[in-house]
Amino acid sequence: MVLAALSALAAVFMFAPMPTFPLWLAHLLALETSLATTLVATLALLVARGAPSRGRRVVGFLAVPAAIMGLVPLLAAAPTYVRVGRVFSVGEYVGGADVAVVPEQRDVVLEPALPDLTADVYRGAGSGPRPFVVVIHGGSWRGGDKGEGVPVSRALAASGVTAVDVRYRLAPASRFPEAVGDVKCLLGRLREQAGAFGIDPGSGALLGRSAGGQIALVAAYSAGDARLPPSCATRDAPVQAAVGIYAPTDLAWGHDHPALPDVVRGPEALEAYLGGTPAERPEAYRLATPQSWASRPLPRTLLIHGTLDRLVRAEHSRRLARALEAGGHPVQLLLIPLEEHGFDLRSGGVGEQLARATILEFLEKLAQ
Repeated sequence: MVLAALSALAAVFMFAPMPTFPLWLAHLLALETSLATTLVATLALLVARGAPSRGRRVVGFLAVPAAIMGLVPLLAAAPTYVRVGRVFSVGEYVGGADVAVVPEQRDVVLEPALPDLTADVYRGAGSGPRPFVVVIHGGSWRGGDKGEGVPVSRALAASGVTAVDVRYRLAPASRFPEAVGDVKCLLGRLREQAGAFGIDPGSGALLGRSAGGQIALVAAYSAGDARLPPSCATRDAPVQAAVGIYAPTDLAWGHDHPALPDVVRGPEALEAYLGGTPAERPEAYRLATPQSWASRPLPRTLLIHGTLDRLVRAEHSRRLARALEAGGHPVQLLLIPLEEHGFDLRSGGVGEQLARATILEFLEKLAQ
């Protein structure tokens, strides 16, 4: 009975809207371990076989729906796996991605004038200068730190792409465009030291998650524009690719259409980052919106979003993809059914396996 009740509770947490951030985290955990719910529910049904008929009925009432609901995220993603030619790995789901050990450097200072903005470097395997990607963390522009998505950074390095995971200054103490300028500064300094890090300065990309995705896309799209300069005296040269993972991309629209329930106070985070509302700071919102840059030459772009995202709606990535396509820019949009914000933070999850494989394939083309 206890196992059946636990599985039923987990199934509720998987799909019911949560009114607070701690409950939303429980929802994310339940969703990203959904197959465990099926396992526990099935175990409850097996154990109840020897129970009195009334007890079996109660267990069945709780456990059968839970067992089915636990399979729903995988079943929903199955057509996407087929479409992109991937195979779901139960081993990775249980134990995480099996990634080779790669050389790592922690807390590297790239710009002495900004010593707090350190970087972790995962060196790409192979001989000769390697392509590279600068990784930018999320956190609603007000928090977070480097170290998100380490399995992906290591997988990229194992595939031959050096990953450089960076910090940037946070709001409200540092408002737009300072975070974008910090990324451009660190990107420029990294290129200046290309020999020391074994990278090819002409084969680079920016990759960001959530708020970091917005920063990555704007930094990539605004290269060379004097309105968004680097935070240090370095060349603001274009990158060859950009990746936005569940990134907010239409900031005025996002301010006026927050998720409900809004467990991260989205409009407040935007106002802290941009210095006010869209009515008060229209130019800041425009420059911080990636699709505003769609009329200029842009690098190829990969956008990844879960369709169940309740913090940053998938409509953001859809809107940017439409704007890029209308402007004639190469864009790849991967929408993963029933995945939430932060789905890729657990290595081996249903959506994380898809996202990781797609990112690796997209960025491996830097070396071609």
